Amino acid sequence: MPISLSAARNEPNATKGRFAAIHAASDRDAIAPLTLNDHLRTLQSHSTRHHYRRGETIFAEGEPADRVYKILAGTVRLCRYSAGGRRHITDFVLAGDLIGFLECADQPMTAEAVEDITLISYPRSCVDRLVASNPEIRTRVLCHLSSHLLEAQHQLFVLGCQSAKERLASFLMRFADRTDLAPGETLDLPMGRQDIADHLGMTIETVCRTISMLKNDGALAVPSSHELVLKDMRALRALAVEN
Repeated sequence: MPISLSAARNEPNATKGRFAAIHAASDRDAIAPLTLNDHLRTLQSHSTRHHYRRGETIFAEGEPADRVYKILAGTVRLCRYSAGGRRHITDFVLAGDLIGFLECADQPMTAEAVEDITLISYPRSCVDRLVASNPEIRTRVLCHLSSHLLEAQHQLFVLGCQSAKERLASFLMRFADRTDLAPGETLDLPMGRQDIADHLGMTIETVCRTISMLKNDGALAVPSSHELVLKDMRALRALAVEN
């Protein structure tokens, strides 16, 4: 699994944490550390804003890996296709996430818009120079990649060891955590059931049946095809960590 393309959320709650730290340390005139996104803003004059419609390809496997991307709005799926047309979705990239920190010349997978999206791209050459010029930025990039390595290792565990119900619970808990969802709130899912199936190594029929099972267990409510109410997050989280 190519780990450096797929994006873990870049320093979750960085903005809230930053202002909280500044407020707490104001008497000492302290400032919060800059995030990776903060550093990338210094390349604003080299950036390009892009808009993609639902289903459009942002970049394809095998194309030059010459840009770094930040998602501003919408959701992106990172996927690979077999010679026979079968698809595996390695990850979903959300607003605020970064993708494109690679140590290879070509894209190892394809990025597609799950819904209408807006993103900013930076030339890889500019990013490389920025990283090389500042040890703090190199540390931030290392943290970014290390975070994703842990996520990739967890996904391997999910695919290799968990049942259908546990896989779906793991997916829902990860998505809820990435969007700061509270118990009882509605989880908006931009992706369809087939996308979830291709991410979890299941059939669409199994995904639909498993959602119904969790609904019957009282863990979920299903207002619509793209909404799930996480009624019992404790039970879902317990399922997600079972082995």
